[in-house]
Amino acid sequence: MGSSTKKKKEKKKDFQKPKLKVGKAKPKASNFTDTSFRSKALVLQQQLTEDAPDPTERFKHNLSLTASRTDTQRRDALSYLAGQLSTNPPTNPVGTPTLLQKLLPVMSDSSGPVRNQLLKLLRNLPADEIRPHVEKIMLYIRGTMTNISQEVKDDGLNYMEWLLDVAGEDVVSNAGCWVKPLRDFMSVLGWTVKAAPTTTAKSGWTSAPRTTFGAKKYGQSFPRQMLVLSKFLEVGFKPGMPTPWTPNDWSTNVNCVPRTPDPFGYLGLFKPPRDEDGEVYRNREDRQDIFQKRFRATVEAGADMAKKEGGMAGRAAATLDQVLKDGMGDYERASRLDDDAHLWDGYIM
Repeated sequence: MGSSTKKKKEKKKDFQKPKLKVGKAKPKASNFTDTSFRSKALVLQQQLTEDAPDPTERFKHNLSLTASRTDTQRRDALSYLAGQLSTNPPTNPVGTPTLLQKLLPVMSDSSGPVRNQLLKLLRNLPADEIRPHVEKIMLYIRGTMTNISQEVKDDGLNYMEWLLDVAGEDVVSNAGCWVKPLRDFMSVLGWTVKAAPTTTAKSGWTSAPRTTFGAKKYGQSFPRQMLVLSKFLEVGFKPGMPTPWTPNDWSTNVNCVPRTPDPFGYLGLFKPPRDEDGEVYRNREDRQDIFQKRFRATVEAGADMAKKEGGMAGRAAATLDQVLKDGMGDYERASRLDDDAHLWDGYIM
């Protein structure tokens, strides 16, 4: 009797549904081991070994990485070089000429962080070592300012400001570094200059359509271009400091080595003849003369039109107009024999 009842209970137990407790997890076993964690590994780019490369080799290696195909590698290499140049004393085992030869092509790099890091590196270079290479640097800056990409153009203005800060006088007095940059500024601003103007009237300016003016993304490029042009003109029109003359200066100038790079370059003895654009304008009067002849009417008309726009463009145009008044206010055109077309009228040649 007892065994049959026990069997019925066990059989009935098989068909009963267990009552589950909602929200309460099943207790873990006493020997449970959690295997859901992830370990973090430390990856060293270079192990500290006895035969690790010396700082000179590391500097050269990072300099070679500036031509890498990867944007990140180029940026990191420039960051390392900038850190070495910012130390006291700066570490530059290859010299500034070699450094510039490798880095100047990076000015027009397609990556914005790479161009920004290059600008930080250039600011760490000594100004005395930059001045002998101004003419070469200006070639790359002009190429950057006239690049098809607007972002690269804007960074070209940053490079121009940097060079004007460290070697402004050398920039405007080097061969091809006065007229050619002015032509590039006119092209970037959309101000058209006639090839051979004969008068100083404002007819040389025509309103060319601007592809970036008024756009949301590049609306600030136009005022900034005028501000950098103002700085360029301000440096070019800056009066030279008069130096007192002493009786010993004559022998000193004859016997001492010139301190300026290419002191007799304006003679053109060992170079092909230059045109008006590639000439050397060493003094303020020569720069004023060529500016009056080819660019003044264009810049004044463009500044007047920009002032009517108001806003940032209007303020930048007002700054440009003030620079023109200060720099060209005392201009007097010198009488040159080769400019007088009627000098030989009446003579039988």
